[in-house]
Amino acid sequence: MTFDSLPIAAIATAPGRGGIGVVRISGKNLDAVIAAVCGLAPGAQLVPRHATYTTFLDRERGMIDQGLALHFKAPHSYTGEDVLELQGHGGPVVLQMLLARCLEAGQEIGLRLAQPGEFTHRAFLNDKLDLTQAEAVADLIEASTEAAAKSASQSLSGVFSKAIHDLVAQVIHLRMLVEATLDFPEEEIDFLEKSDARGQLVRIRAVLTQIFNQAAQGAMLRDGLNIVLAGQPNVGKSSLLNVLAGSEVAIVTPIAGTTRDKVTETIQIEGVPVNIIDTAGIRDVADAGDEVERIGIERTWAAVAHADVILHILDASMGPTRADEQFIDRFPTNVPVMR
Repeated sequence: MTFDSLPIAAIATAPGRGGIGVVRISGKNLDAVIAAVCGLAPGAQLVPRHATYTTFLDRERGMIDQGLALHFKAPHSYTGEDVLELQGHGGPVVLQMLLARCLEAGQEIGLRLAQPGEFTHRAFLNDKLDLTQAEAVADLIEASTEAAAKSASQSLSGVFSKAIHDLVAQVIHLRMLVEATLDFPEEEIDFLEKSDARGQLVRIRAVLTQIFNQAAQGAMLRDGLNIVLAGQPNVGKSSLLNVLAGSEVAIVTPIAGTTRDKVTETIQIEGVPVNIIDTAGIRDVADAGDEVERIGIERTWAAVAHADVILHILDASMGPTRADEQFIDRFPTNVPVMR
């Protein structure tokens, strides 16, 4: 994907029908587009950062829609460039008509359709957002729980960025002390000891650990906790999935090997998305009934390898068997296993 500095336009609201739809334009020299599309009185202009109710016009000056026009002058906009937002009704057809008219009116200035994420990309290039905030925009859009949305909002507000910048400043300061000690060995002052460099290093390590933990928590809130249901055939894995999901998402029969591929259902527990993954019953590949079951068993082990938690399902009437013990020896040692 390549980017340039030409003005860009796109529908900024989600696909589908709604009460309001927004067409956004960002770039230089937008006056011609404003004059062509907005039905303003002769000589009138949009007041920056004020909503103006107007008619959106086609090439023949006929009405496409009516709504609000907002003009944000650079650098006081989301992208840091001049931005025009046209807020009309949220019908897909009328929004496409309005977008097409804007692109037509902006041909002379090179107005083109924006690529996915390009508005935020320009905000990053123009120092309106740093990289962690730009990533937080995507996380906020994709958030599937309230906890995930709050976590992304904190990153977007700059909390995570500030922690990183503070950590960098501490590391730079510590580096200066080390360099001073190496460059001036004849001085009687021990810069490292005087400044408690060891204590600073311990504190930096603690902050770094906290940042790693926060990042891991954010990833869990975004992607969910993967809990894999693993065990021998016909021990109740699919039945448990159906109970947890509250619906019949997996086929359950008395026939061993009914589940041939993994089945995933996502539930929420205290605001955290939990991906419950049902898998094909584990047994020796040589004992598989057919090629399809063999592939299913291989996929089970692949799911186990990427699990956050393994729920090892046993037949309560028999308890752990020798085969179960052999299977658990193959589970990743760094993944919690529950029985």
